[in-house]
Amino acid sequence: MKKLIFKARYFALVLSMIVGALYITSCQTDEITSEQEETAISKDLEENQRSIPNIADFSPPRIPNPNIDEHCVVRLAYLSYLERCPENASVVSYWIGVLNRENFGGLAKGFITSPEANQRWNTRYHQFLNRNNINSSQISKKVYIAYRGLLLREPDVNGGIYWTNIERATNILTVANGIGNSAEFNRRRNGFPTECANAANQCPF
Repeated sequence: MKKLIFKARYFALVLSMIVGALYITSCQTDEITSEQEETAISKDLEENQRSIPNIADFSPPRIPNPNIDEHCVVRLAYLSYLERCPENASVVSYWIGVLNRENFGGLAKGFITSPEANQRWNTRYHQFLNRNNINSSQISKKVYIAYRGLLLREPDVNGGIYWTNIERATNILTVANGIGNSAEFNRRRNGFPTECANAANQCPF
């Protein structure tokens, strides 16, 4: 009888130790999982912050400036938004007039909303949506064209959604000015003298 009682107590002690060990392991696993989730969330936030400006500046960018004249701005607009040179001197004069009257944003808006830009980028826009499993309500075609013309690339998804929301709340002019004041566009602007020289060699008008 004493042996049975001893064995029962021994078994109970061993069982309680096993249960305790499992509980400690479970707590440690929960802590590790929680840390991993926090790390993943932190990384996502960092990526979002890189693609979305903290405080957007919607004032008209100072273009043209001493390093780039009106003629070059129009040439670059044609090459960036429409992927071609201006067809004649008259259209260049027309767009220089728009630039002088409506500033950088007005010129950008004119190209972004043009039927030619809408048609030119249509196929690539829909390929972009399909590739990223998103739809036109998330990133508008006008925002896509703005990225192509101003930053010479497709939108990243987070940035494209951000600027589409800005467009819906305001208009495409606000978007053009905002992207035009972005750090990425400023980096492009530093290379404008080279772009202007290449455009002058490429385009007769």
